Amino acid sequence: MIGRRIAQHLKQQHWTGVFLELVIVILGVFIGMQVQDWNSARIARSELNQRLISLHRELEDNRAYFKNFRAELVSQEDDVKALRSAFKQDPPTISSKELDRKLLNVDRIYAFTPDLTALDELAKTGGMRQIEDPKLRKAIVRWQRALDEVNRLYSDALQERDNVMIGFMMRNIAFGPLLEQSYKVGKEVGISKFRNDIAALAKSREVDNQLAYRYGLTGAQLYALDALDRETSRLIQSLTHREHSP
Repeated sequence: MIGRRIAQHLKQQHWTGVFLELVIVILGVFIGMQVQDWNSARIARSELNQRLISLHRELEDNRAYFKNFRAELVSQEDDVKALRSAFKQDPPTISSKELDRKLLNVDRIYAFTPDLTALDELAKTGGMRQIEDPKLRKAIVRWQRALDEVNRLYSDALQERDNVMIGFMMRNIAFGPLLEQSYKVGKEVGISKFRNDIAALAKSREVDNQLAYRYGLTGAQLYALDALDRETSRLIQSLTHREHSP
Protein backbone atom coordinates (compact mmCIF):
# COMPACT_ATOMS: atom_id res chain seq x y z
CA MET A 1 0.00 0.00 0.00
CA ILE A 2 2.79 2.42 0.92
CA GLY A 3 4.65 1.33 -2.19
CA ARG A 4 1.69 2.25 -4.36
CA ARG A 5 1.44 5.64 -2.71
CA ILE A 6 5.13 6.32 -3.26
CA ALA A 7 4.79 5.30 -6.94
CA GLN A 8 1.80 7.62 -7.30
CA HIS A 9 3.72 10.52 -5.74
CA LEU A 10 6.65 9.86 -8.07
CA LYS A 11 4.37 9.96 -11.12
CA GLN A 12 2.96 13.26 -9.92
CA GLN A 13 6.44 14.47 -8.92
CA HIS A 14 5.05 15.11 -5.45
CA TRP A 15 8.39 15.08 -3.70
CA THR A 16 7.07 16.08 -0.29
CA GLY A 17 4.72 13.13 -0.33
CA VAL A 18 7.56 10.82 -1.35
CA PHE A 19 9.67 12.14 1.50
CA LEU A 20 6.89 11.71 4.05
CA GLU A 21 6.16 8.15 2.92
CA LEU A 22 9.86 7.26 3.15
CA VAL A 23 10.00 8.76 6.66
CA ILE A 24 7.03 6.62 7.66
CA VAL A 25 8.71 3.50 6.29
CA ILE A 26 12.01 4.24 8.03
CA LEU A 27 10.29 5.02 11.34
CA GLY A 28 8.27 1.83 11.08
CA VAL A 29 11.38 -0.26 10.49
CA PHE A 30 13.23 1.52 13.31
CA ILE A 31 10.38 1.09 15.79
CA GLY A 32 10.02 -2.56 14.79
CA MET A 33 13.71 -3.19 15.39
CA GLN A 34 13.57 -1.40 18.74
CA VAL A 35 10.59 -3.49 19.83
CA GLN A 36 12.37 -6.64 18.71
CA ASP A 37 15.55 -5.65 20.61
CA TRP A 38 13.52 -4.79 23.70
CA ASN A 39 11.71 -8.12 23.53
CA SER A 40 14.97 -10.03 23.05
CA ALA A 41 16.52 -8.20 26.01
CA ARG A 42 13.45 -8.98 28.13
CA ILE A 43 13.66 -12.67 27.24
CA ALA A 44 17.41 -12.69 27.99
CA ARG A 45 16.83 -11.08 31.40
CA SER A 46 14.11 -13.59 32.18
CA GLU A 47 16.34 -16.52 31.19
CA LEU A 48 19.21 -15.11 33.26
CA ASN A 49 16.93 -14.73 36.28
CA GLN A 50 15.83 -18.34 35.96
CA ARG A 51 19.43 -19.55 35.71
CA LEU A 52 20.42 -17.56 38.79
CA ILE A 53 17.43 -18.94 40.70
CA SER A 54 18.52 -22.44 39.67
CA LEU A 55 22.05 -21.64 40.82
CA HIS A 56 20.68 -20.49 44.18
CA ARG A 57 18.84 -23.78 44.66
CA GLU A 58 21.87 -25.75 43.53
CA LEU A 59 24.07 -23.95 46.06
CA GLU A 60 21.63 -24.72 48.87
CA ASP A 61 21.77 -28.41 47.98
CA ASN A 62 25.56 -28.31 47.67
CA ARG A 63 25.92 -26.69 51.08
CA ALA A 64 24.18 -29.71 52.60
CA TYR A 65 26.43 -31.97 50.53
CA PHE A 66 29.54 -30.13 51.74
CA LYS A 67 28.42 -30.69 55.34
CA ASN A 68 28.15 -34.45 54.82
CA PHE A 69 31.47 -34.58 52.95
CA ARG A 70 33.13 -32.65 55.76
CA ALA A 71 31.80 -35.13 58.33
CA GLU A 72 33.46 -37.97 56.40
CA LEU A 73 36.78 -36.14 56.31
CA VAL A 74 36.58 -35.38 60.03
CA SER A 75 35.93 -39.07 60.70
CA GLN A 76 39.04 -39.96 58.72
CA GLU A 77 41.13 -37.29 60.46
CA ASP A 78 39.95 -38.57 63.87
CA ASP A 79 40.95 -42.12 62.98
CA VAL A 80 44.42 -40.99 61.90
CA LYS A 81 44.88 -39.14 65.19
CA ALA A 82 43.64 -42.13 67.17
CA LEU A 83 46.03 -44.50 65.41
CA ARG A 84 49.05 -42.25 65.92
CA SER A 85 48.10 -41.72 69.57
CA ALA A 86 47.69 -45.47 70.17
CA PHE A 87 50.99 -46.28 68.45
CA LYS A 88 52.85 -43.89 70.77
CA GLN A 89 51.98 -46.07 73.77
CA ASP A 90 54.00 -49.10 74.79
CA PRO A 91 52.31 -51.45 74.29
CA PRO A 92 49.97 -49.83 71.69
CA THR A 93 46.55 -49.13 73.18
CA ILE A 94 44.29 -50.40 70.42
CA SER A 95 42.47 -53.65 69.69
CA SER A 96 42.92 -55.59 66.45
CA LYS A 97 39.33 -54.92 65.41
CA GLU A 98 39.66 -51.17 66.00
CA LEU A 99 43.00 -51.12 64.19
CA ASP A 100 41.52 -52.78 61.12
CA ARG A 101 38.45 -50.53 61.09
CA LYS A 102 40.50 -47.35 61.38
CA LEU A 103 43.04 -48.43 58.77
CA LEU A 104 40.20 -49.16 56.35
CA ASN A 105 38.78 -45.69 56.90
CA VAL A 106 42.20 -44.04 56.52
CA ASP A 107 42.65 -45.77 53.17
CA ARG A 108 39.34 -44.47 51.79
CA ILE A 109 39.09 -41.48 49.45
CA TYR A 110 35.61 -40.06 49.70
CA ALA A 111 34.28 -38.92 46.32
CA PHE A 112 33.75 -35.18 45.96
CA THR A 113 30.95 -34.72 43.40
CA PRO A 114 28.91 -31.54 43.99
CA ASP A 115 26.11 -30.69 41.54
CA LEU A 116 27.34 -28.06 39.08
CA THR A 117 24.54 -28.28 36.49
CA ALA A 118 23.22 -24.74 36.96
CA LEU A 119 26.70 -23.22 37.16
CA ASP A 120 27.80 -24.98 33.96
CA GLU A 121 24.65 -23.85 32.17
CA LEU A 122 25.26 -20.26 33.28
CA ALA A 123 28.80 -20.39 31.92
CA LYS A 124 27.89 -22.07 28.61
CA THR A 125 25.14 -19.55 27.81
CA GLY A 126 27.33 -16.52 28.52
CA GLY A 127 25.30 -15.66 31.60
CA MET A 128 28.29 -14.28 33.48
CA ARG A 129 28.64 -11.49 30.90
CA GLN A 130 24.96 -10.61 31.34
CA ILE A 131 25.22 -10.11 35.11
CA GLU A 132 25.33 -6.36 35.65
CA ASP A 133 26.02 -6.45 39.39
CA PRO A 134 29.85 -6.51 39.80
CA LYS A 135 29.55 -7.75 43.41
CA LEU A 136 27.56 -10.77 42.28
CA ARG A 137 30.03 -11.55 39.50
CA LYS A 138 32.88 -11.27 41.98
CA ALA A 139 31.08 -13.57 44.44
CA ILE A 140 30.65 -16.22 41.72
CA VAL A 141 34.33 -15.97 40.73
CA ARG A 142 35.43 -16.32 44.39
CA TRP A 143 33.19 -19.37 44.77
CA GLN A 144 34.64 -20.99 41.66
CA ARG A 145 38.20 -20.42 42.90
CA ALA A 146 37.34 -21.98 46.28
CA LEU A 147 35.79 -24.94 44.47
CA ASP A 148 38.91 -25.33 42.30
CA GLU A 149 41.06 -25.56 45.43
CA VAL A 150 38.91 -28.33 46.93
CA ASN A 151 39.00 -30.19 43.60
CA ARG A 152 42.80 -29.82 43.45
CA LEU A 153 43.24 -31.31 46.91
CA TYR A 154 40.76 -34.08 46.12
CA SER A 155 42.86 -34.91 43.04
CA ASP A 156 46.01 -34.89 45.20
CA ALA A 157 44.36 -37.33 47.62
CA LEU A 158 43.43 -39.69 44.77
CA GLN A 159 46.95 -39.61 43.35
CA GLU A 160 48.51 -40.17 46.77
CA ARG A 161 46.28 -43.18 47.36
CA ASP A 162 46.84 -44.69 43.91
CA ASN A 163 50.57 -43.98 43.64
CA VAL A 164 51.71 -44.32 47.26
CA MET A 165 49.11 -45.59 49.71
CA ILE A 166 48.08 -48.74 47.85
CA GLY A 167 51.70 -49.87 47.47
CA PHE A 168 52.33 -49.16 51.14
CA MET A 169 49.25 -51.16 52.16
CA MET A 170 50.31 -54.12 50.02
CA ARG A 171 53.76 -54.15 51.64
CA ASN A 172 52.85 -53.51 55.25
CA ILE A 173 49.20 -54.29 55.92
CA ALA A 174 47.13 -57.47 55.92
CA PHE A 175 44.18 -56.19 53.90
CA GLY A 176 41.95 -59.22 54.52
CA PRO A 177 41.12 -58.21 58.12
CA LEU A 178 40.26 -54.69 56.90
CA LEU A 179 37.68 -56.08 54.48
CA GLU A 180 36.09 -57.95 57.37
CA GLN A 181 35.30 -54.53 58.89
CA SER A 182 33.75 -53.15 55.70
CA TYR A 183 30.03 -52.49 55.95
CA LYS A 184 29.71 -53.28 52.22
CA VAL A 185 31.45 -56.66 51.96
CA GLY A 186 32.35 -57.57 55.53
CA LYS A 187 29.72 -60.30 55.83
CA GLU A 188 30.56 -61.78 52.45
CA VAL A 189 34.33 -62.26 52.76
CA GLY A 190 35.88 -65.16 54.58
CA ILE A 191 38.09 -64.80 57.63
CA SER A 192 41.65 -64.11 56.55
CA LYS A 193 44.44 -66.26 57.95
CA PHE A 194 46.62 -63.17 58.13
CA ARG A 195 46.41 -60.65 60.97
CA ASN A 196 47.99 -57.24 61.39
CA ASP A 197 50.88 -57.06 63.85
CA ILE A 198 50.01 -54.04 65.99
CA ALA A 199 53.41 -53.84 67.68
CA ALA A 200 55.28 -53.98 64.36
CA LEU A 201 53.09 -51.30 62.80
CA ALA A 202 53.58 -49.07 65.84
CA LYS A 203 57.37 -49.26 65.43
CA SER A 204 57.35 -48.60 61.68
CA ARG A 205 58.51 -45.16 60.54
CA GLU A 206 56.88 -45.76 57.15
CA VAL A 207 53.55 -46.34 58.86
CA ASP A 208 53.90 -43.14 60.86
CA ASN A 209 54.92 -41.24 57.72
CA GLN A 210 51.84 -42.44 55.87
CA LEU A 211 49.55 -41.53 58.75
CA ALA A 212 51.17 -38.12 59.17
CA TYR A 213 50.92 -37.35 55.46
CA ARG A 214 47.28 -38.45 55.31
CA TYR A 215 46.53 -36.28 58.36
CA GLY A 216 48.08 -33.25 56.66
CA LEU A 217 46.27 -33.89 53.38
CA THR A 218 42.92 -34.42 55.08
CA GLY A 219 43.45 -31.28 57.15
CA ALA A 220 44.16 -29.28 54.00
CA GLN A 221 40.96 -30.61 52.43
CA LEU A 222 38.97 -29.57 55.50
CA TYR A 223 40.51 -26.09 55.43
CA ALA A 224 39.68 -25.66 51.73
CA LEU A 225 36.19 -27.08 52.23
CA ASP A 226 35.49 -24.61 55.04
CA ALA A 227 36.62 -21.77 52.76
CA LEU A 228 34.29 -23.07 50.05
CA ASP A 229 31.43 -23.23 52.53
CA ARG A 230 32.01 -19.59 53.51
CA GLU A 231 32.03 -18.52 49.86
CA THR A 232 28.86 -20.55 49.32
CA SER A 233 27.11 -18.66 52.11
CA ARG A 234 28.27 -15.31 50.69
CA LEU A 235 27.10 -16.18 47.18
CA ILE A 236 23.74 -17.37 48.47
CA GLN A 237 23.33 -14.07 50.31
CA SER A 238 24.15 -12.15 47.12
CA LEU A 239 21.63 -14.16 45.12
CA THR A 240 18.97 -13.75 47.80
CA HIS A 241 19.53 -9.98 47.83
CA ARG A 242 19.20 -9.88 44.04
CA GLU A 243 15.96 -11.87 44.10
CA HIS A 244 14.42 -9.50 46.66
CA SER A 245 15.62 -6.31 45.00
CA PRO A 246 13.01 -4.38 42.96
